[in-house]
Amino acid sequence: MAHGYTLFIDESGEAGIARVRDAEQPGASPYMTMGAVIVPNAHLDSLSECLESVKKTIGKQELHCSNLKHFELLFFAKSMAKEKVRFFGAISKKKTLGPYKTAIKDNPRKYYNKCAQYLLERVGWFMGNRSLMPHQLDIVFERANVDYDALANLIRRCQDSPLHESTKQLRNISADRIYSIEKNEHPALCIADLVAHALYKCVDKTERNFGIVEPRYLRELSPRFFGNPETAKALGAGLYCVHSVRDLELEDEAAQLFHSMTPE
Repeated sequence: MAHGYTLFIDESGEAGIARVRDAEQPGASPYMTMGAVIVPNAHLDSLSECLESVKKTIGKQELHCSNLKHFELLFFAKSMAKEKVRFFGAISKKKTLGPYKTAIKDNPRKYYNKCAQYLLERVGWFMGNRSLMPHQLDIVFERANVDYDALANLIRRCQDSPLHESTKQLRNISADRIYSIEKNEHPALCIADLVAHALYKCVDKTERNFGIVEPRYLRELSPRFFGNPETAKALGAGLYCVHSVRDLELEDEAAQLFHSMTPE
């Protein structure tokens, strides 16, 4: 494990799709985002030390994004953008699900697992681009009301019979190395939370925010996203929109950021 990598994954928003919140009815969040960070195992200890330093600086016992104020989040994001890591994210607007929603009978677990598949395809691309083997990556989800065995089986089916070129990238990861742990079991999970939160704030137009989105957290993290090796763009590589930026119906500022992200 010392010479491999660990991927930490978390989500923001709910996976529920049967009843989605809008101006006329309550329900689950209209979007769901997934965020991930891949860390060389040799760097895990120093990364944990960095996270302790961030907590000490902002005066928090834990780095849970929902409990952090604006400038605390900015400091957290700026600090993580300096680390030896790469970020990945996926974002989905539920009202674009169309026939797929009916096909899975509004099952939130199947929706969650499909979003996870899209995210892991991008991670597989990263692995293949660096000639890394599947056994060199542990995949760690923050534990939620998710069927992780079903997720692993979905990945195996996709590996056996990929329907798209992007799905073939899943052959670069191992479904046998998918785990879930509680939030407090590893400090790096809070970074995945940060990435998911940063993406969600690009689409979060609730009343408490006065309908104003906040892309700056993502802008601070953007240098460390995985970029397309040919174009250097994060969009379509480390950042995946289901199934396009247009489908997300982003505000202009967020859309421009998504298109302009060119990681270092």
